[in-house]
Amino acid sequence: MNVSRNVIKLVLTASLFPASMAVAQFGPPSAAQIEAMKKAAALPTPKSADGHADLSGYWGQNGMAAAANILGGDKVTLDGKVAVVAPESVEQKFNLSGVAQRKANTAARPVYKPQSAAKANENFERAAFLDPSYKCMPSGVPRLGPPTEIVQTPKASYFLYNNRNVFRVVPTDGRPHDKTADRMPMGDSTGRWEGDTFVVDVTNFTEDTWLDGDGSFHTQDMHVVECFTRKGNTLEYQVTVEDPAVFAQPFAARPRTILLGGADAHAMEDYPCREMEQEHLLTTERH
Repeated sequence: MNVSRNVIKLVLTASLFPASMAVAQFGPPSAAQIEAMKKAAALPTPKSADGHADLSGYWGQNGMAAAANILGGDKVTLDGKVAVVAPESVEQKFNLSGVAQRKANTAARPVYKPQSAAKANENFERAAFLDPSYKCMPSGVPRLGPPTEIVQTPKASYFLYNNRNVFRVVPTDGRPHDKTADRMPMGDSTGRWEGDTFVVDVTNFTEDTWLDGDGSFHTQDMHVVECFTRKGNTLEYQVTVEDPAVFAQPFAARPRTILLGGADAHAMEDYPCREMEQEHLLTTERH
């Protein structure tokens, strides 16, 4: 039987935390998870030599994004600690119900100006055909989400992702944005500390990425602010996005809190991207 790379990823992800925790990623957190998070947050927060919170570590333990992507698009369910292929009917049922739930949850996407709303709606309905990531375009910021691993030094922080071997370098030496830099899908990042929160300011984007898999587009003038706050062995990640050209108001994504992984865990090398043949799709179902 051929096993897709996403199934392999899910098995690896499941090995990093108990099966009950993995399954709970697809629904509300359990009482045990909430208690574990509270205990982790209550631990002393490590400090770097300059007195700031030390964000260094492996933050991919909960596998939330990877697990959600797998259930949303691949024929995979989680049976204990084993990834198994689900029947086609199960995949189709989840695709249809999951898309409907996300469409109803308008708070999960930006509010667009009237002249831009039609495009956003078309992107949502035809995401399987239009999603730029299916053509191996970089996911971009903030769609990448929080990094899998952070390496913090006095003058820069390095973000590593379990996603197409992506990395980011965030200078923290006080330099301004580089006005001469080419526009990039992940923009130009600079970092600063505001108390115990590490703030990453990102500008200078291309306009050929989405904020999510549901068609939330932006212009090249998008401005993203990412905030990282470590409390004990937890990391809270918050994102605010501004794009006055198309957004009716700034968009604040739902904050995420993630757990620190083991000291010997690191971001893994990913497979190269394989372009999807969108032009051959016959339905609008997500795959």
